[in-house]
Amino acid sequence: MRNIQPCLFYLSLFTLGLFILPSQKAYSQNNTIPVFQDTFNFERLAVVNMDKVLRDAKATERVRELLDNKREEFQNDFAMREASLLQIEKDLQSKRTILSEEAYRAEVNQFQNEVASIQQEIQFKRQALDKAFQEAQDEIKSLAAEIVTEIAGQQKLDVVLNKNAALVFRQDLDITEIVIIKLNERTKNARLEIQEE
Repeated sequence: MRNIQPCLFYLSLFTLGLFILPSQKAYSQNNTIPVFQDTFNFERLAVVNMDKVLRDAKATERVRELLDNKREEFQNDFAMREASLLQIEKDLQSKRTILSEEAYRAEVNQFQNEVASIQQEIQFKRQALDKAFQEAQDEIKSLAAEIVTEIAGQQKLDVVLNKNAALVFRQDLDITEIVIIKLNERTKNARLEIQEE
């Protein structure tokens, strides 16, 4: 009797399988869930190192030079103003014994306001330079992305990955140098300016 029970159990599973499997197949054939196998078939892809593109582009180099020149200009201007403030402070200290307490405090307050104003101006100009650099970098990055899109269209690429998203790839898939060359060509006559706000 014990030997018959496992046999009956397996026989019932087999019989049940005969009825369920065909109905599952019929369900899957009638099911309207789309199949994406053809849609997600990638045959041609490339890799680009956008960080290197931005770092090595001549436009970035020119922006840095412009910013360095502006910074130097600002530093020279503020160095002269600082020298002037030091002279005013020295004169103020020498007037301490000559002026009344009230007049001296008024001149000290005026001096402190001037120092605060210059410090605020320095901070504002630094922020303006940082913002100008970021905007220039964003424009260069946007142009680089356009160039990548054009290359992808010309070479009929299905996907272009940023290099930091690809763990391993063949070096002949890397289009970074091509992007840098095209970016340099497009920006060689571009006029870069830094706006002071």
